Amino acid sequence: MADISTISTAIATALATALCPDGTPGSACTGRPLVIRRGGLTQADLAGVANTLQAGCDFIGIMDEAASWARVDEPLGRPWRLAGTQPASLTISTQANTATVTLAPDVAPAGTVGLIVSGLAGCTGNACTLHVAGVGDTAQSVAMALATPLPGAVVEGSVITIPGACDVQALNADVVNARCIARRQQQMFVLTAWSATPAGRDALGCALSDALALTDWLTDAHGSTFRIEARAAFNDDTAMNRGMFSRPAHFLVTYDTDLTRPVPVMLAGGIGLPDGLVTGDLLLGASATG
Repeated sequence: MADISTISTAIATALATALCPDGTPGSACTGRPLVIRRGGLTQADLAGVANTLQAGCDFIGIMDEAASWARVDEPLGRPWRLAGTQPASLTISTQANTATVTLAPDVAPAGTVGLIVSGLAGCTGNACTLHVAGVGDTAQSVAMALATPLPGAVVEGSVITIPGACDVQALNADVVNARCIARRQQQMFVLTAWSATPAGRDALGCALSDALALTDWLTDAHGSTFRIEARAAFNDDTAMNRGMFSRPAHFLVTYDTDLTRPVPVMLAGGIGLPDGLVTGDLLLGASATG
């Protein structure tokens, strides 16, 4: 989910990449040390033992303006859309009246497995048992979880045997994620270039502007993409008596508060009943309790 903090960090990362091409802040494109951070100048930046403004270090601060926040229209109905699929590491296979659970080695358990069983004593129609992979799952524990709701089922290791079953079918599903835009908004971000001389301020301000001149979109660490548009820049010499020269540049950012959630895998007409067992006619769209 995009947030003003992740947006500020993404902007700082983009500026660092452009202004410090070799990855070393001490050799920025201006020829002077450069510090890029969220927030403004601190007392240590003015009177510290290293990397101070008076010692020739430049600064870029990134701050958001609360008063500029505005909501814009999000997609009507806030629809959920598929946002990616993760292959299952947990699978199940069947042969006759037995089923074998397999968990890929050296990976976290992921996926949904289940069984559709016909001919069970006391069950009209078919029965379905499902398990969504979780942290700490093993092939043996999953086999036990699947077998527990099935009358007469026996577990040996990762193998489930269901005596008297007429037919046993395996259900396997990958992990599917969906994303929804819950809210769309705009907010102004102020990127301020600080230097100890007017010439240094001008050079850094121009470099900052050039770095984002062709950038319309950025992506934060969570994978949320936002739009960034230049709005205004001006020189501020009000602190010149203290050897501080700045150029605030305003950028309008449009971003989404987007939610990502796993999609409940609708297998055999239902999932997640408290007792883990679904009985009845197992058709997509049919009642889970038949």
